[in-house]
Amino acid sequence: MLNFLKKTIRARHVIILAVNTLCLAAFIVCLVLSASVKKPLRSQQAATAWAGQSGERFAQLSVFFTDSSGFNEDGIRELLAFVDNALLGVSLESTSDRALYTHAWSANGEVSITSERGSTTAPAIGVGGDFFLFHPLYLRDGTYLSPNDVMKDRIVLDEELAWRLYGSVHLAGFEVLINEKPFTIAGVISRESDSASAKAYTGGAGLFMSFEALSEMSETETGITCYEIVMPDPITGFALISLTDAVTDPNAHIVENSARFSLGKSFATIGSFGERSMRKDTMAYPYWENAARYAEDLRALLLVLTLLFAICPVVFGVIYIVKLIRFLIRRGKRAYTKVVADIDRRKYEKYVSEHYDEPQIYDVDDIIREMHGDE
Repeated sequence: MLNFLKKTIRARHVIILAVNTLCLAAFIVCLVLSASVKKPLRSQQAATAWAGQSGERFAQLSVFFTDSSGFNEDGIRELLAFVDNALLGVSLESTSDRALYTHAWSANGEVSITSERGSTTAPAIGVGGDFFLFHPLYLRDGTYLSPNDVMKDRIVLDEELAWRLYGSVHLAGFEVLINEKPFTIAGVISRESDSASAKAYTGGAGLFMSFEALSEMSETETGITCYEIVMPDPITGFALISLTDAVTDPNAHIVENSARFSLGKSFATIGSFGERSMRKDTMAYPYWENAARYAEDLRALLLVLTLLFAICPVVFGVIYIVKLIRFLIRRGKRAYTKVVADIDRRKYEKYVSEHYDEPQIYDVDDIIREMHGDE
């Protein structure tokens, strides 16, 4: 029976050790995955790219508008006037040698595109400003569109559309017709390869063109649905507050991209996990924002799993530490008792050797009382 109990206790200890080891391994895996979720999303790293090696603090922010908002380039100029005033308030001002901020805007549409091999319809993203700083898609050939382009007749194809039109990705300089107007292919890009973007982008073969060109082709006024800016953030929250004050549309949704994957934001995402899935407006986010929101949810889920997997090792770690402390206290008490006993023994032996000349049988209790009486 005793052997059976010993084996049972030993098996229980092995199981506890195995469970804690697995939980600890899962904790480390979730922690690493949580930290790496945002890294593939290059659309969320414009602030880092703009800051470069300057060491200055910048924030990347996005404003999303409904299709019916009517936000246009006039609205951008008004918004930037507010931003400039906010920066002047903290003694920051752009100069000819140093721009304090950069921005971009975009809207979605659909066009008919014709090449020598035939015609097809394709989703088009009309872009303006420094769009490809915010979205540095991998170039397979050619160049991006530039905010300095005087002519607005250049386009960038994704590689799927390039293969469909010409059976190649080396198309820089080729011409196509879009809605029967001639355009030159500036470059060919690959779409983002990370899992979040792959899930979010469902548009198929598509292209990028200037916002002005897309607007001219539309029968109705094309409104900007996504505005992005990188601006100084000398004090945490300054950029977000400044942009929020500048945006007058009550239905606009403002996101601080550069802070969305912080620990505090991830806990906030956990708190609103179910509510985030409910749409109460007509907002249609671009695919890169949907990818970022997916990554936010994934990071929040991984954070929850990290905390859950940490519970078992932490609890048993605390129990072990408490037991270890108790064990050390008991050992300390025993060691103290032994030291005291050794000291008393040496005192006793010394007393006996000094007061008794011949070895004989003595009453130990009498001698101890005699010793203490002498003291």
